Amino acid sequence: MDGFSKDKYIFSSRPKIKVVKDIDFSYSKQVSLFVKELRLYGITNKNLINRTPKYETRNYLLNIALFVVENNAIFEEIVSKRDIQVSRLSRVTGASRSIIENWRDYLISYIVLLSNSNYINIREYINIQERTVDEGSISTYEKLNANDTEYTGISIKNERKYSDILTSMGEFIRIKNNDSDKKIGQELRGKERKTFKHYSKIVAFLAVIITIASSVVIYLYNENYTTLVVNSNAKIVFEINRFNRINEAYSQNSNNQNMIDNLKLQHDNIDDGVTKLFKYLNEQKKLSDKDILLVVSGHKLDDDSLQKLEQYIKDNNEQKDNKKIKITINNMGNEKKVDY
Repeated sequence: MDGFSKDKYIFSSRPKIKVVKDIDFSYSKQVSLFVKELRLYGITNKNLINRTPKYETRNYLLNIALFVVENNAIFEEIVSKRDIQVSRLSRVTGASRSIIENWRDYLISYIVLLSNSNYINIREYINIQERTVDEGSISTYEKLNANDTEYTGISIKNERKYSDILTSMGEFIRIKNNDSDKKIGQELRGKERKTFKHYSKIVAFLAVIITIASSVVIYLYNENYTTLVVNSNAKIVFEINRFNRINEAYSQNSNNQNMIDNLKLQHDNIDDGVTKLFKYLNEQKKLSDKDILLVVSGHKLDDDSLQKLEQYIKDNNEQKDNKKIKITINNMGNEKKVDY
């Protein structure tokens, strides 16, 4: 088995003598077969269009592909399993697993293209040359295309608004269509049409921001910010977050704890939760005859945070036959009696 060289061949920007005709049946037939064969490996145009490796990465993948094609054992294994054995290929080439895994679709596309004699015309279009001493690590082509937004290549898919092309530099690019009269295998030129890859950095940035924001919200939601203690026949403690939601409700009295669990007070708004508790205790005639003290500590509740509770007590006390409910709210030192 020949040793692997990662720098032997490159996609070159130096012009070739042979160029594709505007419309050539042989190109059309070969492109159609090529696209169908890629599907056997689970590779679609969309997979290839959405991510394009940088120039030197494409050269690296090209040399791996040529190495695979020249070594029957590895090649036959890939063909039979319709996939790359990443560990083995990484071991024999020295290429990192991440390169092989991240660019699997491009690598298999090159292997398929370079191994099948049915695609000879397409291979002649792809500008593969041996790297010369005067060609550095960065291609002249890449420098030109930094500001040049047009690409030329063989059409592998045509839609009304766009075409997918394979360029001579081994790129799969989606370009804008000038008109609808396009044919598979035709050489097309046009400006690149924006796809997911153009927004991937923005999407990734937004995902990071959303993740951070979500983590902060979750942290703040789960943080106990205020404590409310209901001193009735047995103490009931509410741990409240800064959004006035109940994080925890508990009591040292087992009967009260069972009652709290059955009422499912967690995540309720504190006003809803405490009102629900008082309503249940009142209906079960378990409220203390004495003045019930509610003590707020940690951070003060807003003055209107227990409005529903006060309204419930008022409505109850206005009924002649009802047992009167009297409470005192000590909100961080500020006392308020509710005994309508």
